Amino acid sequence: MIEPMVAPSANERGFAISRLISHWHDIVGDTAAWCRPADIHFPRGSSNNGTLKLQITSGRGPQAQAISAQIIDQVNAAFGYQAVGRITLVQNLPPSTPKTPPKKPATISDAPDIWTLDEKLKHIKSPELRAALRRLGGPVGEDEGAKN
Repeated sequence: MIEPMVAPSANERGFAISRLISHWHDIVGDTAAWCRPADIHFPRGSSNNGTLKLQITSGRGPQAQAISAQIIDQVNAAFGYQAVGRITLVQNLPPSTPKTPPKKPATISDAPDIWTLDEKLKHIKSPELRAALRRLGGPVGEDEGAKN
């Protein structure tokens, strides 16, 4: 489904095999986080033994060189023939930003649960004030009554 959308852009950039872009993560796995195809050139009149140009993040050059034979094997296995025979590397890919886990909602009070908060508020005579203080002391951004 993605390949028809990627093919026009890939052909403009000189890619002979647009599937390489659309399936890159499937082909190389976790390596795709710091490496992506930039270009592919074949010898004149051939579609075999091409040179795949890879963009990699800075500092990954030695690692990319060490696994270049593995990447060539993975690409060729994905296409079913000797499409790539050589890899060139360019260290111009910006580093990916690490995904941080979502932060836990902040609590206004240090009460670990609602029962402790209720214990602290039991001396408040006004039910409206006690309910308001209970809402303020609970987790911010969560439904009322939800536990941490």
